[in-house]
Amino acid sequence: MTMNFKGKTAVIAGDAWGLGHAAALLFAREGAEVICIDDNAESKDARQLRLDGFDVPYFHADVTDAAQVQTVADACEKTLTKVDILFNVAGRNPIRQTFEKTTHDTWATMIGRNLTSAFLCSQAFLPLMKKAGAGAIINHGSIDGVLGNPYIAAYSAGKGGLLSLTHVMAHDLGKYNIRVNCISSAGPRQSCVAVSPVDQSRVAVTPLGRQGTPQDVAPAVLFLASDGASFISGANLVVDGGRTATTHGCYYEPS
Repeated sequence: MTMNFKGKTAVIAGDAWGLGHAAALLFAREGAEVICIDDNAESKDARQLRLDGFDVPYFHADVTDAAQVQTVADACEKTLTKVDILFNVAGRNPIRQTFEKTTHDTWATMIGRNLTSAFLCSQAFLPLMKKAGAGAIINHGSIDGVLGNPYIAAYSAGKGGLLSLTHVMAHDLGKYNIRVNCISSAGPRQSCVAVSPVDQSRVAVTPLGRQGTPQDVAPAVLFLASDGASFISGANLVVDGGRTATTHGCYYEPS
Protein backbone atom coordinates (compact mmCIF):
# COMPACT_ATOMS: atom_id res chain seq x y z
CA MET A 1 0.00 0.00 0.00
CA THR A 2 1.27 3.42 -0.90
CA MET A 3 0.36 6.72 0.71
CA ASN A 4 2.42 8.68 -1.79
CA PHE A 5 0.24 11.30 -3.47
CA LYS A 6 2.88 12.92 -5.68
CA GLY A 7 1.27 14.04 -8.93
CA LYS A 8 -2.19 14.00 -7.34
CA THR A 9 -4.45 16.98 -6.74
CA ALA A 10 -6.69 17.02 -3.68
CA VAL A 11 -9.54 19.48 -3.14
CA ILE A 12 -10.60 20.06 0.47
CA ALA A 13 -14.10 21.50 0.28
CA GLY A 14 -15.71 23.37 3.10
CA ASP A 15 -13.58 23.43 6.23
CA ALA A 16 -10.85 25.98 6.91
CA TRP A 17 -9.92 24.44 10.25
CA GLY A 18 -10.24 21.22 12.22
CA LEU A 19 -10.47 18.06 10.14
CA GLY A 20 -10.16 19.96 6.85
CA HIS A 21 -6.88 21.47 7.98
CA ALA A 22 -5.55 18.17 9.33
CA ALA A 23 -6.35 16.34 6.09
CA ALA A 24 -4.94 19.13 3.90
CA LEU A 25 -1.68 19.06 5.83
CA LEU A 26 -1.34 15.28 5.53
CA PHE A 27 -2.06 15.33 1.79
CA ALA A 28 0.51 18.10 1.30
CA ARG A 29 3.12 16.21 3.32
CA GLU A 30 2.53 13.15 1.13
CA GLY A 31 3.22 15.17 -2.02
CA ALA A 32 -0.25 16.12 -3.22
CA GLU A 33 -1.16 19.51 -4.65
CA VAL A 34 -3.83 20.77 -2.26
CA ILE A 35 -6.61 23.29 -2.86
CA CYS A 36 -8.85 24.55 -0.06
CA ILE A 37 -12.36 25.95 -0.33
CA ASP A 38 -14.16 27.62 2.56
CA ASP A 39 -16.35 30.59 3.38
CA ASN A 40 -13.98 31.75 6.11
CA ALA A 41 -12.60 35.03 4.81
CA GLU A 42 -9.35 34.50 6.73
CA SER A 43 -8.68 30.84 6.07
CA LYS A 44 -6.75 29.37 8.99
CA ASP A 45 -6.12 26.34 6.80
CA ALA A 46 -4.28 28.16 4.02
CA ARG A 47 -2.36 30.38 6.46
CA GLN A 48 -1.17 27.44 8.56
CA LEU A 49 -0.16 25.39 5.52
CA ARG A 50 1.92 28.29 4.27
CA LEU A 51 3.59 28.45 7.67
CA ASP A 52 4.35 24.75 7.40
CA GLY A 53 6.13 25.33 4.11
CA PHE A 54 3.35 24.37 1.69
CA ASP A 55 1.81 26.71 -0.85
CA VAL A 56 -1.91 25.96 -0.77
CA PRO A 57 -4.31 27.93 -2.99
CA TYR A 58 -7.39 29.05 -1.10
CA PHE A 59 -10.77 29.90 -2.60
CA HIS A 60 -13.35 31.81 -0.62
CA ALA A 61 -16.77 30.35 -1.39
CA ASP A 62 -19.94 29.23 0.31
CA VAL A 63 -20.14 25.52 -0.53
CA THR A 64 -23.93 25.57 -0.08
CA ASP A 65 -24.26 28.03 -2.98
CA ALA A 66 -24.27 26.34 -6.39
CA ALA A 67 -23.09 29.41 -8.28
CA GLN A 68 -20.15 30.04 -5.95
CA VAL A 69 -19.06 26.40 -6.05
CA GLN A 70 -19.23 26.35 -9.86
CA THR A 71 -17.18 29.55 -10.04
CA VAL A 72 -14.41 27.88 -8.03
CA ALA A 73 -14.55 24.74 -10.16
CA ASP A 74 -14.32 26.82 -13.33
CA ALA A 75 -11.32 28.71 -11.92
CA CYS A 76 -9.59 25.43 -11.06
CA GLU A 77 -10.24 24.08 -14.55
CA LYS A 78 -8.23 26.97 -16.00
CA THR A 79 -5.10 26.02 -14.06
CA LEU A 80 -5.49 22.28 -13.39
CA THR A 81 -5.54 19.40 -15.83
CA LYS A 82 -7.35 17.15 -13.38
CA VAL A 83 -8.56 16.57 -9.83
CA ASP A 84 -7.85 13.18 -8.26
CA ILE A 85 -9.34 13.56 -4.77
CA LEU A 86 -12.28 15.46 -3.36
CA PHE A 87 -12.83 15.59 0.38
CA ASN A 88 -16.29 16.96 1.19
CA VAL A 89 -15.73 18.01 4.79
CA ALA A 90 -18.16 20.90 5.15
CA GLY A 91 -20.16 20.73 8.34
CA ARG A 92 -21.84 22.85 10.94
CA ASN A 93 -22.09 22.21 14.67
CA PRO A 94 -25.53 20.86 15.53
CA ILE A 95 -28.19 23.25 16.78
CA ARG A 96 -29.78 21.49 19.74
CA GLN A 97 -33.59 21.49 19.52
CA THR A 98 -36.24 18.85 20.08
CA PHE A 99 -37.88 17.59 16.92
CA GLU A 100 -41.09 19.53 17.47
CA LYS A 101 -39.15 22.73 18.14
CA THR A 102 -36.77 22.34 15.20
CA THR A 103 -37.20 25.51 13.14
CA HIS A 104 -37.30 25.70 9.37
CA ASP A 105 -34.15 27.83 9.48
CA THR A 106 -32.34 25.17 11.50
CA TRP A 107 -33.46 22.48 9.09
CA ALA A 108 -32.34 24.44 6.03
CA THR A 109 -28.98 25.32 7.58
CA MET A 110 -28.16 21.78 8.68
CA ILE A 111 -29.27 20.11 5.44
CA GLY A 112 -27.51 22.73 3.34
CA ARG A 113 -24.19 22.59 5.12
CA ASN A 114 -24.04 18.86 5.84
CA LEU A 115 -25.65 17.38 2.72
CA THR A 116 -26.25 19.83 -0.12
CA SER A 117 -22.64 21.03 -0.01
CA ALA A 118 -21.32 17.54 -0.86
CA PHE A 119 -23.82 17.22 -3.70
CA LEU A 120 -22.84 20.58 -5.19
CA CYS A 121 -19.07 20.16 -4.85
CA SER A 122 -19.11 16.63 -6.24
CA GLN A 123 -21.13 17.66 -9.29
CA ALA A 124 -19.00 20.74 -9.93
CA PHE A 125 -15.65 18.92 -9.72
CA LEU A 126 -16.78 15.74 -11.49
CA PRO A 127 -15.58 16.90 -14.95
CA LEU A 128 -12.05 17.45 -13.61
CA MET A 129 -12.13 14.08 -11.86
CA LYS A 130 -13.27 12.34 -15.03
CA LYS A 131 -10.26 13.87 -16.79
CA ALA A 132 -8.02 12.10 -14.27
CA GLY A 133 -9.39 8.74 -15.42
CA ALA A 134 -9.84 7.67 -11.79
CA GLY A 135 -10.34 9.26 -8.43
CA ALA A 136 -11.69 9.19 -4.92
CA ILE A 137 -14.42 11.21 -3.25
CA ILE A 138 -14.63 11.07 0.53
CA ASN A 139 -17.66 12.49 2.30
CA HIS A 140 -17.43 13.42 5.96
CA GLY A 141 -20.42 12.00 7.80
CA SER A 142 -21.12 11.42 11.46
CA ILE A 143 -22.21 8.64 13.74
CA ASP A 144 -25.26 10.85 14.32
CA GLY A 145 -26.19 10.07 10.73
CA VAL A 146 -25.80 6.34 11.36
CA LEU A 147 -27.84 6.06 14.57
CA GLY A 148 -29.52 9.43 14.99
CA ASN A 149 -29.09 11.62 18.06
CA PRO A 150 -31.76 13.20 20.26
CA TYR A 151 -32.20 16.96 20.02
CA ILE A 152 -30.36 17.29 16.70
CA ALA A 153 -32.89 15.94 14.21
CA ALA A 154 -31.82 18.26 11.38
CA TYR A 155 -28.11 17.54 11.77
CA SER A 156 -28.73 13.79 12.03
CA ALA A 157 -30.92 13.89 8.93
CA GLY A 158 -28.29 15.79 6.96
CA LYS A 159 -25.52 13.36 7.86
CA GLY A 160 -27.83 10.38 7.33
CA GLY A 161 -28.68 11.66 3.87
CA LEU A 162 -24.98 12.01 3.15
CA LEU A 163 -24.53 8.30 3.79
CA SER A 164 -27.27 7.41 1.30
CA LEU A 165 -25.85 9.89 -1.20
CA THR A 166 -22.47 8.17 -0.86
CA HIS A 167 -24.03 4.83 -1.79
CA VAL A 168 -25.72 6.22 -4.89
CA MET A 169 -22.63 8.13 -6.01
CA ALA A 170 -20.50 5.00 -5.62
CA HIS A 171 -22.86 3.19 -7.96
CA ASP A 172 -23.20 5.94 -10.55
CA LEU A 173 -19.54 7.04 -10.67
CA GLY A 174 -17.97 3.60 -10.65
CA LYS A 175 -18.03 3.57 -14.46
CA TYR A 176 -15.52 6.44 -14.35
CA ASN A 177 -13.32 4.51 -11.90
CA ILE A 178 -14.19 7.08 -9.26
CA ARG A 179 -14.60 5.59 -5.80
CA VAL A 180 -16.93 7.24 -3.28
CA ASN A 181 -16.81 6.52 0.43
CA CYS A 182 -17.92 8.08 3.68
CA ILE A 183 -16.22 8.57 7.04
CA SER A 184 -18.48 8.78 10.08
CA SER A 185 -16.64 10.38 12.95
CA ALA A 186 -17.70 11.17 16.50
CA GLY A 187 -17.28 14.91 16.88
CA PRO A 188 -13.50 15.36 16.70
CA ARG A 189 -12.52 18.14 19.09
CA GLN A 190 -9.90 20.82 18.63
CA SER A 191 -7.28 20.70 21.39
CA CYS A 192 -7.45 24.50 21.76
CA VAL A 193 -11.18 24.40 22.61
CA ALA A 194 -12.20 24.06 26.26
CA VAL A 195 -13.77 20.76 27.28
CA SER A 196 -17.55 21.13 27.49
CA PRO A 197 -20.24 19.04 29.23
CA VAL A 198 -21.07 17.57 25.81
CA ASP A 199 -17.43 16.53 25.38
CA GLN A 200 -17.50 14.89 28.81
CA SER A 201 -20.66 12.96 27.95
CA ARG A 202 -19.05 11.72 24.74
CA VAL A 203 -15.98 10.46 26.57
CA ALA A 204 -18.22 8.66 29.08
CA VAL A 205 -19.64 6.43 26.32
CA THR A 206 -16.42 5.96 24.35
CA PRO A 207 -14.66 2.64 25.05
CA LEU A 208 -11.24 4.13 24.29
CA GLY A 209 -11.83 6.64 27.07
CA ARG A 210 -11.12 9.86 25.22
CA GLN A 211 -12.56 12.13 22.58
CA GLY A 212 -11.08 11.96 19.11
CA THR A 213 -9.20 14.78 17.41
CA PRO A 214 -8.93 15.84 13.76
CA GLN A 215 -5.53 14.15 13.73
CA ASP A 216 -7.23 10.85 14.65
CA VAL A 217 -9.62 11.06 11.71
CA ALA A 218 -7.46 12.57 8.95
CA PRO A 219 -5.35 9.41 8.32
CA ALA A 220 -8.57 7.55 7.49
CA VAL A 221 -9.27 10.13 4.79
CA LEU A 222 -5.85 9.53 3.28
CA PHE A 223 -6.35 5.77 3.40
CA LEU A 224 -9.64 5.95 1.48
CA ALA A 225 -7.98 8.20 -1.10
CA SER A 226 -4.95 5.91 -1.47
CA ASP A 227 -4.16 2.97 -3.73
CA GLY A 228 -4.57 0.74 -0.69
CA ALA A 229 -8.32 1.37 -0.90
CA SER A 230 -8.54 0.78 -4.66
CA PHE A 231 -11.35 -1.78 -4.30
CA ILE A 232 -13.30 0.05 -1.60
CA SER A 233 -16.29 2.06 -2.75
CA GLY A 234 -19.69 2.74 -1.22
CA ALA A 235 -18.34 2.04 2.26
CA ASN A 236 -18.81 3.92 5.52
CA LEU A 237 -15.73 3.91 7.72
CA VAL A 238 -16.63 4.65 11.34
CA VAL A 239 -13.91 6.47 13.30
CA ASP A 240 -15.40 6.92 16.75
CA GLY A 241 -13.23 5.27 19.40
CA GLY A 242 -15.78 2.46 19.70
CA ARG A 243 -18.83 4.59 20.58
CA THR A 244 -21.12 2.76 18.15
CA ALA A 245 -19.80 -0.67 19.08
CA THR A 246 -22.54 -0.98 21.71
CA THR A 247 -25.78 0.72 22.68
CA HIS A 248 -25.71 3.00 25.70
CA GLY A 249 -29.16 2.92 27.19
CA CYS A 250 -29.85 -0.65 28.30
CA TYR A 251 -26.76 -2.12 29.89
CA TYR A 252 -24.84 -1.93 33.15
CA GLU A 253 -21.29 -2.56 34.23
CA PRO A 254 -21.01 -6.03 35.81
CA SER A 255 -19.59 -6.07 39.31
